[in-house]
Amino acid sequence: MNARSGRRKSKGIIFVFLAPAVLLYGFFFLYPAVRALRLSLYRWEGLKFVDAEFIGLGNFVKAFGDKWVWTAIKNNLLIMTLGGVLMFSFSLLFAVALTNKRFRGKGFFRAVIFYPYMISGVGVGLFWNFVLNSRIGLLNGTLEAVGLGSLAQNWLGQPRLAMGWIIYVVVWWGIGFYMLFLVAGIRTIPGALFDAAQIDGASGLQIFLHVTLPLLREYLAIAAVLWIVEALRTFGVVLLLTGGGPANRTHVLTTYMSKVAFNTPAGSAGAVFRLGYGTTIAVILMVLVVLGSLVYFRLSRAEALEF
Repeated sequence: MNARSGRRKSKGIIFVFLAPAVLLYGFFFLYPAVRALRLSLYRWEGLKFVDAEFIGLGNFVKAFGDKWVWTAIKNNLLIMTLGGVLMFSFSLLFAVALTNKRFRGKGFFRAVIFYPYMISGVGVGLFWNFVLNSRIGLLNGTLEAVGLGSLAQNWLGQPRLAMGWIIYVVVWWGIGFYMLFLVAGIRTIPGALFDAAQIDGASGLQIFLHVTLPLLREYLAIAAVLWIVEALRTFGVVLLLTGGGPANRTHVLTTYMSKVAFNTPAGSAGAVFRLGYGTTIAVILMVLVVLGSLVYFRLSRAEALEF
């Protein structure tokens, strides 16, 4: 067997192993994406596609002139940035603590922090809706029980407070996943590097800044991309906490997409679905996810550190 035939055979084997993954990716992502792009060019109520009206970029023009689309994008970006700062600050803190040899009870704290992530988004939304409900909520009830009833508020009835709680709940829910991801990253760093830094007299903060953090760069890059995608497709928590209210002020793209696609517009007689316009918002969301991931990879691209 010559070198050329060997290379052909190896390429054939690679293709055989990659083919199932490529087919699944094409069927479950590329095909729906192309279909969504097509539907976004039509005014369609979702019944019979033969009744759809081709309007070109009309849905996109309407979306970019829709103030609630911009409100939803702003809220998504707020979750991504402020939520991301909180998420990774606490995830790093917990990951470093749980990999410290002197820290006791690691298994217990790891389980407690990770437990919320095991609950579905629906369960998380329902739980915190019960806690924050202004009439029967656990938080207001507790405040009144301890004599602090004056602090009780309609936590989800004020836009700024509601967005603050949404960000808190999203971070509370996901922090365990990112903590374990970073714990795995820290455990790949040879212990000899930490020992050498301690021998040289480095403090805990210096070890974190000059050893742990640089060698976690690749893990942080992957985690950040995962967070960008998660923040942009936030749905269940917002839907069950506020439903996009009050007055549409806490909508994110996914909840507003659901509202315009499946809910009856104010003043309409009977059920009126706007699947074409809803799909347009989904396409905008898809573009933001791709752009956000590409921009972050571009900004964080650097040579991998070796140890």
